[in-house]
Amino acid sequence: MSLETDESQNAVLYRLLKALAQVDCAMLSKLAADDIQITIPGARDLDITLNGAGQDALCAWAKTVHNQCGDLAFVMHRYFENGCEMMAIGTFSIQRIPRIFEADCAVHVSFEQGKVSSFKLLFDSYALDKFRGQMD
Repeated sequence: MSLETDESQNAVLYRLLKALAQVDCAMLSKLAADDIQITIPGARDLDITLNGAGQDALCAWAKTVHNQCGDLAFVMHRYFENGCEMMAIGTFSIQRIPRIFEADCAVHVSFEQGKVSSFKLLFDSYALDKFRGQMD
């Protein structure tokens, strides 16, 4: 599947973030390139950081967040397009009943041949690490 000619890059990014939140690996494989480059840096003790490649790695990351942390959600407030690249600024949240972790985040993606070829997520992983420590 490639981007439809009438589908904007921010619509594709929205669908990618929704697929991550829902751990929808079938949709991720439709939106992401086979060899998508993934960068999710953070606190060194946090097990949901990732520097890897491939649709399977992206799906595994979404599963790990869901299993280890809780239900993931993204709410993007601003989108910045620059040719085949896009950045979005918004909020990253994880709900683990009865608590919710929420932090600002930035997502940077690149598009190649109609699919997301790189995905970078920045968020306050140190605060998430502290939040998770308080839940145990």
